[in-house]
Amino acid sequence: MAVVLAVMILPIITSMSRDIFMQTPRLQEEAALALGATKWEMVKLAVLPFGKSGVVSASMLGLGRALGETMAVLMILSPGLNYSIKLLQASQNQTIAANIAAQYPEANDLGVSVLIGTGLVLFLITFVVNFIARKLTEKASA
Repeated sequence: MAVVLAVMILPIITSMSRDIFMQTPRLQEEAALALGATKWEMVKLAVLPFGKSGVVSASMLGLGRALGETMAVLMILSPGLNYSIKLLQASQNQTIAANIAAQYPEANDLGVSVLIGTGLVLFLITFVVNFIARKLTEKASA
């Protein structure tokens, strides 16, 4: 399951990171090289600091996609359905979103309540991750 999610989110992260690094001002790169920096030093001193916040944003976007990915996990695992009061442990080897999608059609009243609580937990996790990413980005740009 982890390999499938990695294959799904890695292209997003690498593509966005590449685009961010390509936006590094050419003058900064040339200035670093003119001051005697090697190509690796130029990348370390000019390109990486410029794209740091963008790479964090790309990683958070990939993480958000992985958190919300439902159908890939359901197609791979096809788990048996069972309810549990432990919201984050409702089914083994299953993401929270996949748990909600798999169990909702056959849920009774208690099951719907558990799934709504699980959705709230997923919302809170996403909110906290985005809040931390925003603070990291603000700190990097300040």
